[in-house]
Amino acid sequence: MAGRTAPIKFTEPEAQVLLKVMDAMFADLGEAKARMLAVELRGLGRSKDEILAFARRPASACCDVIAAATEKVNVGPPRDAKKLRTLLKALASPAGCLALTGKRGPLFKLDVVTVQSVVRAWMNSPSAQIREISKAFKLLVAYVTMRAGEGRKSPNWPAMGYSGPDLQALHRAARAAGPVDFSRCRVQLSSLERPLGGTSMPRAEVICDCVVVGSGPGGAVMAAELAEAGYIVALLESGRWRSPEEQTCSEAEAFRETYQEGGNLFTEGRAMTILAGAAFGGGAAMNWSCCLPPPREVREEWAQDFGLDWASSERMAEAVERVRERLAMHTEGVELNAANRVLMRGCERLGYQAEVAAQQGWQPQSPDDGGWCSLSWKHGARQGMHGSALLDAARTGKLLVLDGCKAEKVVRDASGAACGVQGTLFQGGSARPVIVRGRSVVVAGGSLQTPLLLLRSGLRNQHIGRHLRLHPAMTIWGRFDEQINFFQGAPMTTVSRVVENQDGRGYGAKIWVPNFHPITWAALAPWQGPDQFKQALAGYGNAAPLISLVRDHGEGKVWEDADGCVHVSYSMQQADKKHLLCAGEHAARILVAAGAREVHSAHDSVEPLKLSSSASGEASERELDAWVKRLHAAGMPQTSVGLGSAHQMGTCRMAASAKQGAVKPSGETWEVPGLFVADTSAFPTASGVNPMWTCAALAYHVAQEVKLRLQSSCELMEPRPDRKHSMRCVSSAGVVSLPGRSAASKLRVGSGESAIDEESTINGSDLSGAESSTSRSSSQANMSRSSRES
Repeated sequence: MAGRTAPIKFTEPEAQVLLKVMDAMFADLGEAKARMLAVELRGLGRSKDEILAFARRPASACCDVIAAATEKVNVGPPRDAKKLRTLLKALASPAGCLALTGKRGPLFKLDVVTVQSVVRAWMNSPSAQIREISKAFKLLVAYVTMRAGEGRKSPNWPAMGYSGPDLQALHRAARAAGPVDFSRCRVQLSSLERPLGGTSMPRAEVICDCVVVGSGPGGAVMAAELAEAGYIVALLESGRWRSPEEQTCSEAEAFRETYQEGGNLFTEGRAMTILAGAAFGGGAAMNWSCCLPPPREVREEWAQDFGLDWASSERMAEAVERVRERLAMHTEGVELNAANRVLMRGCERLGYQAEVAAQQGWQPQSPDDGGWCSLSWKHGARQGMHGSALLDAARTGKLLVLDGCKAEKVVRDASGAACGVQGTLFQGGSARPVIVRGRSVVVAGGSLQTPLLLLRSGLRNQHIGRHLRLHPAMTIWGRFDEQINFFQGAPMTTVSRVVENQDGRGYGAKIWVPNFHPITWAALAPWQGPDQFKQALAGYGNAAPLISLVRDHGEGKVWEDADGCVHVSYSMQQADKKHLLCAGEHAARILVAAGAREVHSAHDSVEPLKLSSSASGEASERELDAWVKRLHAAGMPQTSVGLGSAHQMGTCRMAASAKQGAVKPSGETWEVPGLFVADTSAFPTASGVNPMWTCAALAYHVAQEVKLRLQSSCELMEPRPDRKHSMRCVSSAGVVSLPGRSAASKLRVGSGESAIDEESTINGSDLSGAESSTSRSSSQANMSRSSRES
């Protein structure tokens, strides 16, 4: 939730340049080429008229390009918007256009063919900074041409074989399943009058036993463990809980509402796209549900190299099993969609290892078949954190939810121990300063946000914000004669480990099936010209993509600027690049063995492999070998390969000494007593598997340490400097304080109004939903006046 400037508005010359580039990259192919495309795509399940209309449709005929681009830019980092406007302004001037294109401008006066040649030159430039220009434009093209417009559809979807969700059917199914209503746990602060003559909103105060920042697998497991032990937990989350009725399964909305920076987050120079959750439930709200336990090599590495004896002991084994039960990790009854069957078929024919991958929660049946998970639609039994660990915590009646809350600083008492979190609660169109006080604080905001909160709170350990691991991922996809429709059904239900251990230490890559909807698909597809680009897009319904995800040695760092915007730098090591290319080669061979007629890579400079239908098996093998050589020769040049990261780890790593890491083996920070870290940022190295299960196990381990601290200290300390006097009220699950309110006042909290009473009782929540996987305490906790005033 970075600091925001006023929304940008393009000037007329800037808009003209942008429109010209969009129409050049997503161009009208003309009648002859349109008919050629229709012939080439014949038999793929789309009508000739749909293909012809798609081929002739420029970007400007898809939607209001400028309005859509403005929408996209304004949800991203302000620095990116500023850079784009600077670029457009330069291209709108004769001198700037000449410098950047070698052509006399302004650019909007050049013909379309010339602009296309300019974009190709940018794509193939030896300068990474110039290549970054073309990448920025391609991402905008993907958004404006693939986003849903009128009628919640894009005119380009039919030619691609894509159909959006039946939203009414999804809503009916979700209602029938009895979704959990976390608004009953929500701390809702009523409108407060500003003090006479004052300009700032009074600060609200929330009292609990433990403050947990972040609601992903780490924060959710922590909240469940503590709440079930009888402690009142206040959960702070920047994302907002949204009921199924509020969700639209729109890809554009999902990026805007549930991903950090609206999905517009990159490493420096746009070398890699970073997808990080900013939703209630964290990254588990939109991940692909696949979960593998922490590998033996990883646990041994953590124990031997970082002094984490628990990681290779029975304590880790117990943690892994406990969270398996809580989060419903399972392989029973997992159904494979067509793309996952392609992976299994290709591996079987080649003799490669492949297996069904464990899933978190149970995929619901039609109409919600799991294909909308990346759009944050997860309403199967025990799916996501909202259906499992957070549900467990809520059912105890001891969970306070502050969603839409920006955690700004951990506050300390006179002894220097953590005693709360200061932040801003965004609710009802207003922003309210809030301080959440507790006897311990747990930060689980993820590897990008956790280190920034610690640094804002005055911690200075040298490892905070460093050692970032990203699990870089690259896509190879095959086009088949039959319909695949890989967006239907759960992704990542299979995995091949054929190249997972390339060095004997557990470093290598795994091969999986992803879930991409049209905006993401178009953003990943290389642009080598409008003909090739539209052909690749039109092959969507017949495509089976495989992603190779590498366990990386390379490291990066994260920091924020004066505006609160996140910056990420990262450098891949040569070994990681080698492992990723090796996995890409194996993915290509799997696809061909499974029957693909074409193979495409994420490289801008590598043309697709198109196998002749009449070629013998031996001839096809020779063609594939030659293509693989071109893939390796292309290497991994910055910004010339579509790379992404959905896993961020290691920026507050755990170690046996402060010289080696930012937090102790217990999860407590070396610098501040009572301040714990319980998320992927505590990983000493990359997990090599989807980090959800490992993160949950680590959080379970840290939770036992937090319980010990809470048991040893029952006094709630004052933050420094002393706070102002405030009164308290009852929420549906805890105590909330509000400055300057009389004892007769009322505050709307949860689903009703509660009078502020000096002898308030903490009432249990009555949430609907599935039963918890572990035993619950049905008792309600009472807080005496003395304990509340301590």
